Amino acid sequence: MSSSTAAPRVCPLAEHATATDAIEGLAPAPWIVRRCRETGFVFLENPPGYDSLKQDLAWQVTYRRESQQRASAEPLRYALSHWVKHLRRSVFKRHKVADMTLALAARAARERHDGAAVHLVDVGCGWGELLGRVMTRMPTALRRRCVPHGVELSTELARLSNAALAPYGGHCEHASAVDGMAGFAPGSLDVIVLSSFLEHEIAPLPLLRHCRDALREGGGVLIKVPNHASWNRSLRGARWCGYRWPDHVNYFTPDTLRAMARKAGLEVERLSWRDRFPLSDSLYAVLRRATVR
Repeated sequence: MSSSTAAPRVCPLAEHATATDAIEGLAPAPWIVRRCRETGFVFLENPPGYDSLKQDLAWQVTYRRESQQRASAEPLRYALSHWVKHLRRSVFKRHKVADMTLALAARAARERHDGAAVHLVDVGCGWGELLGRVMTRMPTALRRRCVPHGVELSTELARLSNAALAPYGGHCEHASAVDGMAGFAPGSLDVIVLSSFLEHEIAPLPLLRHCRDALREGGGVLIKVPNHASWNRSLRGARWCGYRWPDHVNYFTPDTLRAMARKAGLEVERLSWRDRFPLSDSLYAVLRRATVR
């Protein structure tokens, strides 16, 4: 258990005390998983605090540990999963988040007739791999207009990301997601990426509100999270790959993601059947600032 634990949470979607049901048999002690009766949202009630996430529960630590545990428990399944991922990315050159990020950046550049810079930020950017991949794939004219930024809580990953983004004129902010996004000027960002991140965030709704404020009119927030509505989750139960303790603290379905977006002042621009395919363990969406009516 982490030495630093956040205060017990109410439902992050309701943002007030609600009736909840404990979901037994999912998380090992002392972690407590609950489902809110009012919203249907599933969340970890007692997540680790931000201080722990900087070092002993940093992503690179927990990912390595989780990978080792899964490889030991189900070696054939683990090997097959990694082979499929390698085939998709290395042979077929498919990386859905990078593809979607590139498309959003290209759209922003087309819509900015004044030739102004296009600003992208990856929240929870790790060592800067995603934005580095996106910048490398851009046509030269588009790459010259794009400025990549990162926000990363892990001390070591923030250092690596800053070095990776510097050649493109960008930088990484070493801060929590909420504090990092609060530092961007209103309407200053064209593309905000929350890839495999919102499931980690203790305060997902405040973070999305900061994203809304920082987003330029016409810009997009790209989200990828584990799909708690997937058939695989129902079949696999506690062994589902989307469960990671204690650093996954929110579990989204298409309905609860839409609901949280609306409450944050955002609306869904894209959430097609392919983005929420029930056989996929991942859920994808693009959000935009809600239209004032």
